[in-house]
Amino acid sequence: MTSLPASAVFAALLIGAVLPLVPFLGRIARLAATIVHEVGHCVVVVPFGGRIRRIDLHPDGSGEAWVQLGRVPGAVRWLVRLLNLFAGYSAPIWAGVLLVTGAVVGSPWLPVAVLGVVGLVALLFVRNWFGLLVVIGFDALAVWVAVRPSDLTLLVVAALGVALLVDGLRSLVQVVRWLFTGARVQTDFHIAAAEMRLPAVVWFVLFLAGNGVAVWAARGPLLAVGDTVLTGIRALVGS
Repeated sequence: MTSLPASAVFAALLIGAVLPLVPFLGRIARLAATIVHEVGHCVVVVPFGGRIRRIDLHPDGSGEAWVQLGRVPGAVRWLVRLLNLFAGYSAPIWAGVLLVTGAVVGSPWLPVAVLGVVGLVALLFVRNWFGLLVVIGFDALAVWVAVRPSDLTLLVVAALGVALLVDGLRSLVQVVRWLFTGARVQTDFHIAAAEMRLPAVVWFVLFLAGNGVAVWAARGPLLAVGDTVLTGIRALVGS
C-alpha cells in the first residue's frame, strides 16, 4: 500500500470527484474521458484486424472514432462488435479505477501503463488540430508520471482517475435519460441498435450486465480502494 497519508489520498480523490462539476475544469475532465472512450474502441478492435480511420475530438467535449471491421474474421466479428460496443463507455470508468488503484497501492507503473497506452494510441489516430493539442497535453502528463514519479504524481493520478470515473458515470446517467425520453442521439448503443436490430435499451442492459460481472471479479482491489477512502474520511473527521 502507499506510504501517503490516507487523508491526503482521500483529499486527492475528493478533488477529482469535484473536477467534472466545475464549469471550465469539467470541460477538461470531459475531454480526458472522451480520449479514453475513443481509445477504448481502438484497443479492442485493432488486435482482431479492425482498422481505426481517425479519432476526432471537439471543443464541446465530444469525440468520434471511425472504426472499420472489414478485416476482422467472420468467426469473431460478432464478438468484436460486442466488445467495440462495450469498450467506449467502459473505458473511462475502468481506466479511472486502474489509476486510483495504482495511486492507492503506491505503484506508479500501473498509471504509467494506462496513461501510456491511451496517450500513444490517441496520438497515432487523432486527426484534427484541436484533438492533437489535447492529446499532446495528455501525453505530457503521462511522461511526467513516468519520468518523475513521486508522491505528488500519485496524488495527481488519483485525482485524474476519480475524474474519469465520475465523468464516465455521468455519461451513463445521460444515456439513461436519453433512452427514457427517446431522444434522437447517436450513442454507441443507438448505433448498435441500427446495425444489429435490437433496441438500444437492450444493448445498454447487456452493457450493465457485462460490467457488473467485471466489478464482481475485481471486488478485492475495489474493496481495498474503498477501505482507503473510508480511512481518509475518518482521519479528516477525527482531525
